[in-house]
Amino acid sequence: MARERIEIAAGDRRVTGVTTRPGSAEAPLLVALHGGTYTSAYFDVPGFSFLDLAEATGFTAVSLDRPGYGGSDPLDDGTPFFAGSATVLDDAIARLWADRSAEHPGIVIVSHSIGSAIAVHMAAGKPAWPLLGIALHGVNDRSPDPVVNAWNAMPAGQPIAFTQEQRRMFMYGPDGTMDADAVARAEISAAPAPLAELLEIVREWPASAAQLAAGVTVPVHYALAEFDGLWLVDEERVEKFAGYFTSAPWTVASLFRGAGHNIDHHHLGRTLHLEQLAFAWACVHRRSPALVG
Repeated sequence: MARERIEIAAGDRRVTGVTTRPGSAEAPLLVALHGGTYTSAYFDVPGFSFLDLAEATGFTAVSLDRPGYGGSDPLDDGTPFFAGSATVLDDAIARLWADRSAEHPGIVIVSHSIGSAIAVHMAAGKPAWPLLGIALHGVNDRSPDPVVNAWNAMPAGQPIAFTQEQRRMFMYGPDGTMDADAVARAEISAAPAPLAELLEIVREWPASAAQLAAGVTVPVHYALAEFDGLWLVDEERVEKFAGYFTSAPWTVASLFRGAGHNIDHHHLGRTLHLEQLAFAWACVHRRSPALVG
């Protein structure tokens, strides 16, 4: 579907992204935050598009480029990456909301990987705009040692670009869980990652995730892929991470079977998208502290 490119002035910084056509006034505005080494187009790869499904089911969805990606300005050197990104995106979403507040009952964030860590930072900071819930996937708080060692060994002073072979290794499930050309098709959304965010996800994030999550006071939807190559994965780790959200009124958590880290680009990606959209609808229309599932 045709997309409108947007540009938002967030303080002294520019944040870019894409938006669907306007949806139902009963539905929340969805704001999508991509993971590392991808742009806002991660959520709009043809054949795997979360934005297409959101629009088709009556939602307005906006996918933003995080600082340093797409047309969004980078952070200043030395700025803590997740907290700094959260501040910029908080301001950008506030400006987006100022233009669209009459059209929606509130905002639900849908996020992937490092974008999910940043979403937790934002939610814990109690934004001034009406955050109704956060849907996180592709994040946990403990990576396998080879990933930690690889990220720590990255050369300083330059962005990190992954090859398609590296993406296939870390971010996708076994043959049969996705189309044979899925990695190549998603390459339209690929981009170099600032080294600072790869280091923070294996250094500061594991030490701060539980405390930040405890400050989140909106509903949470959380999924970790069965074949995620960037995190240690089992039912106990999913339950433990979901348990950090002690102040959330309700939480939905699952070990997502049949997919790798980039769940969105697998055969079952649409299953996750439908779950996320149902969760977003529930954030508006189910007010009692109950489990959605």
